[in-house]
Amino acid sequence: MKENITSLLNGVIPFGDKEAEMIHRTIEFVEMYDNPMDQKLEVGHLTGSAWIVNLERTKALFTHHTKLGMWLQLGGHAELSDTTIRDTATREAMEESGLGSVKLLTDDILSVDIHSIPARKSIPEHLHYDIQFLFEADENESLAITAESKDLKWIAFEDIPTYNGELSIRRMLEKAKAKF
Repeated sequence: MKENITSLLNGVIPFGDKEAEMIHRTIEFVEMYDNPMDQKLEVGHLTGSAWIVNLERTKALFTHHTKLGMWLQLGGHAELSDTTIRDTATREAMEESGLGSVKLLTDDILSVDIHSIPARKSIPEHLHYDIQFLFEADENESLAITAESKDLKWIAFEDIPTYNGELSIRRMLEKAKAKF
């Protein structure tokens, strides 16, 4: 797993100096731990995210995250059944949306982000080394909201910054559009 994720990370073309730094830090993190996907690592762990676009490639699917209270791409923690971080992103895309039409568009990493997750209950503040992949799905298919979401919504590319203007979201949007 380590060699594969390191190889994938080395293949990411960074979207500026900030992402280049995060890619470098993520490679260091992966090389430091036997299982960087393990949620029990209190300093942080790898997570997998799915930037899901509609078939026309004009919208992306967002979740209004229950715990974080903001609009985000779908994704989350690795589970024991996940052998790769790509498996994590794929599983999360399907579980969090209820979509059966979810399809990975490329095996390559779309983007990389490192962000802090606030402490809650017995879990200390920690980092998510988020590996983001590009998917597509049929926006006409019914969505299934889970306990992790307050809402799910297809958002037109041009409206995404009004829902979430963070650099990581803008970066995924621009990198996805560049692939089309």
